Amino acid sequence: MCDYLKPLAGRPVLRLRAGVPCRWSVRTRDGRGWCPPGTVPAHDLDGLPYFHGDDLVLAVPGEPVTVRAARGPEHASVETTLLPCPGETLVELTPPRLYDAAARGWYGADLHVPLNRPAGWVAAAQHGEDLHVINLVAHDGETLDHWAGRDLPWSDGAHVARVDLVHQVRGLGAWPLTPETLRAVRDRGALAAYANPCAGPAETADQLMSGGDAGGDARLAVVDAALGLVDGFSSAIGSPAAYRRLIGAGNRIGATGGGTRRLGPIGRERTYARVDGRLTAGAYARAVRRGHTFVTTGPFLELEVDGRGPGATLDLRPGGTVRVTARVLGEGAERVRLLTADGELASGPAGASADGLDACLPVVWPTYVVAVAEGGGGRVVAHSSPVYLDVCHRRVAREEDVTFCLRWLDLLEKQVRDRVAEDVLEVVEEARRVYLARLR
Repeated sequence: MCDYLKPLAGRPVLRLRAGVPCRWSVRTRDGRGWCPPGTVPAHDLDGLPYFHGDDLVLAVPGEPVTVRAARGPEHASVETTLLPCPGETLVELTPPRLYDAAARGWYGADLHVPLNRPAGWVAAAQHGEDLHVINLVAHDGETLDHWAGRDLPWSDGAHVARVDLVHQVRGLGAWPLTPETLRAVRDRGALAAYANPCAGPAETADQLMSGGDAGGDARLAVVDAALGLVDGFSSAIGSPAAYRRLIGAGNRIGATGGGTRRLGPIGRERTYARVDGRLTAGAYARAVRRGHTFVTTGPFLELEVDGRGPGATLDLRPGGTVRVTARVLGEGAERVRLLTADGELASGPAGASADGLDACLPVVWPTYVVAVAEGGGGRVVAHSSPVYLDVCHRRVAREEDVTFCLRWLDLLEKQVRDRVAEDVLEVVEEARRVYLARLR
């Protein structure tokens, strides 16, 4: 609930100021939220209504109120409780910075934001959450045609807003998208990625295919990843077991986030990409396509293998070792793990040392390395894209993972056989040939 009171004579008024756009929540002891006139609030993970902006004025009752200011995961939230005086009371709160991803060359994005709110609300939210990149999903052709290839008006040097940065690949309800269609999407510089994760457990391919929403999730990734037609799997933190099966089976697909199963404000789940040079839509898309990414609901996650980051490929010879390091910055993460195709390499408390979690990995056969951070009873999680370790020019293709993907493919074919044309089944068969070749 969010109440609006006109600033009448004698009614206390708060002026909220941070010096930068923020996300504000104002509540009284009875749990009611208070907002500026004309505000259409959303609700945060604690159920509190919130609004974005800076130097805002709102009327409140003459009783104690708690004011919270937040600004996305790169900043800590800060709050105060006060008894407003008659007239205007200035409340100055500035969320302190926890880490500066852009200073390290990393830019965070929400890649799936439905355009179901006024543009002004979205603009205020992007700046208030300090969200570097936002991809808006517009379903009307007029909006898409008008803004194709152009930044939206509120973009600036540190924030990019687009309606065509990502082509969201849907589930069975909108499939098939032909290989030609997906190649055309990528040829014009846009990304092709899945809008939603697979839901439910994925210990077996049968579990993966029996749960979730067949009309909207990423179960089709087993085809498109094998054929190199998509740039990201949404989401490595929503479906981590399925994601690691795909990369363990030899697919080169980066970790991306997003999805309509949204909790909390815009940008709560972010896809960070390491960008070379200035932030632009094109530079960000190229970084995602190269797999220079990690996905997070808060903490900054850094992975290095012999000094190389996510998306890199090291071609090695058997008998050597590589040094693997993961570092976590920010709040909420309690544990960090290093995983390979064969399981856990190392784990430890997040932030236990300034040097992070460190391990040596003997080079025996092709594999990959990813970093995962977890905490908050599952509310806080981050997952990197892999660093690929090829051996004598041979990529990882773990038999157990390839067999998993082949079973996944068989079940998918059974689901679509009666709904799609013969040429679509030929695409499924092409993916099957790719996986079978990796078993040799």
